[in-house]
Amino acid sequence: MLVLGERIKSMRNSKEWTQEELANKIGTTKHVISNWERSKANPDPRQIIGLANTFEVSSDYLLGLTNFPEPHFRDPFGQLSIFPQIDYAFVKGTSWDLPKLINSGIPLFVENKEISYKDKQMINSVIEVIMKRMKEVEDEIKDELLIDIPISGEDSSIL
Repeated sequence: MLVLGERIKSMRNSKEWTQEELANKIGTTKHVISNWERSKANPDPRQIIGLANTFEVSSDYLLGLTNFPEPHFRDPFGQLSIFPQIDYAFVKGTSWDLPKLINSGIPLFVENKEISYKDKQMINSVIEVIMKRMKEVEDEIKDELLIDIPISGEDSSIL
């Protein structure tokens, strides 16, 4: 697969990455990248997907099946992916169920730092407490309104 090796090298050079930097991004070694670029070896399907996601191109482009690099799938959050691996059914237009988003497996960041699994659990706990308190306040307001509203037929002067 001469085209594959050439495209890996070309894409890596266009990003100004060393073979070692690319290897670190996709979880392999500099030696493996070198072999791919020289067409001495070929990546397996998972590695091709990793390369495509890393370079933000389609696997068809890397394999030389098309000259159009744009992937065919962009998830609702604009992230590039060759195969949708996450169920995005909870996304409705531009509104999201926050706990489902937090638990979706999508990497979430605050100030360029990824939120850990443990922190996501804590955020969900905080959301649950807030939602419970909001419901309590809503119920208290309803109860107060009912007390203040005169019932028809009663003498409103005694209220």
